[in-house]
Amino acid sequence: MSAVGTRKEAKLLVVEDERNLRDLLEAELRRSGYKVETAADGEEGLDKYRQEIFNVVLLDVKMPGMDGVEVLRQMRTESTVPEIIVFTGHGTIETAVECIKHGAYDYLTKPVKLDELEMVIDKAYEKNRLRIENINLKLEINKFEERIVGKSPVMLKLLETVRRWGITDEHVLICGESGTGKELVARAVHDASRRTAKPFVTVNCGRLNANTAESELFGHVQGAFTGANKGRAGLFELADTGTLFMDEISEMPLDVQVKLLRVLETSTFRRLGGNHDISVDVRFVFASNKKLEECVNRGEFREDLFHRINLLPINVPPLRERPDDIIPLSYYFLKTATEAGTGEWEISEEAMAALTAYSWPGNVRELRNVIRRASILATEPVISSDLLPFSPPKTLPAPRAAGSSAGEAPPLPLWVVERDHIQRVLEQVEGNKSRAAKLLEIDRKTLYTKLERYGLPT
Repeated sequence: MSAVGTRKEAKLLVVEDERNLRDLLEAELRRSGYKVETAADGEEGLDKYRQEIFNVVLLDVKMPGMDGVEVLRQMRTESTVPEIIVFTGHGTIETAVECIKHGAYDYLTKPVKLDELEMVIDKAYEKNRLRIENINLKLEINKFEERIVGKSPVMLKLLETVRRWGITDEHVLICGESGTGKELVARAVHDASRRTAKPFVTVNCGRLNANTAESELFGHVQGAFTGANKGRAGLFELADTGTLFMDEISEMPLDVQVKLLRVLETSTFRRLGGNHDISVDVRFVFASNKKLEECVNRGEFREDLFHRINLLPINVPPLRERPDDIIPLSYYFLKTATEAGTGEWEISEEAMAALTAYSWPGNVRELRNVIRRASILATEPVISSDLLPFSPPKTLPAPRAAGSSAGEAPPLPLWVVERDHIQRVLEQVEGNKSRAAKLLEIDRKTLYTKLERYGLPT
């Protein structure tokens, strides 16, 4: 973005006691495209500073009452700190240098040349903008990484996609099997966006029918239908300036899909029974556990709507494709399942082997329920294999390394992960070795060698 373009976003506070200079700076800087507020002395400057958010402050050093140095010191103690440029007259350079030591961005000597001033302001604003972006990004990353547990390569890639997609304002489509955590990903997209402090509204389209969908989404006016004794805002209005998460979008009635497409194209809609358009600023995040391309082919989903919402797709992998995350997730669910999340839990070697060998058709949701059930049944803070609804495999992973703490998940040996993955793939293709080798991206000879090495049926 050019310097001229950024000026429309930069908000300045000019603190200057000389009225003529103050008025001149305000007029010239406004003409150059900045948003400008002024203050006649240090106290007024601090009052305005505490009431609004400014990107850059132009601060005179020599002022009656509270001088610029004291104003600078007090501004630097606030939580939201702009970049501060100080003005100084001849003979006060030492004071200006002192201001720099206290955190001022730069200092200029009077009289100030407008082009020089604008150049310094633009650089100061850019520094302020980048600093705020970095702070917000760290907060956003912490928010959604606390919710999404997983350090496997596929999950790290997913988190990176969430970061990149989140900072845009485009609509997002999340696909994945039931129980994989699509709503968590949707919340992560919201947290990584500029809308993070705005509403996050959810609706399950599978629970909407042709009679209630329009009223739920668009709202209605009084008398729109029998029983509509008063008007009501719909979910689109409730999500204004925020994010609307529409789960199971494939289940939305076709006639409502047409109206949703219009909302996406125009950002306007009408309440049921209404006669005027309502404008909203909503970011939509959609989710589906069905392949929408197949729904389009069957005539169950509009092709134009599919292409409209498929701009930024995110695929959430099933748990069987991320075995490295099973044990960390298990410990996470143990922590949240116990009272106040306290206490040290351990998972036995046999239980870990059983957990990682299982195919998890219900994905993360099934794992959470299995761990919660086991924690309720356990008489000691140990999850043993007899508390699980499935048995451990015959071959167990290596014992826990000496020095590992009870509350930490020890890493599984690489051969165990590979063996279990091959076994899951074979189950998926019903024992077809050629298809399994193709999915594993190895030749059949290598596959048979591995089957023999791990004691799997050949």
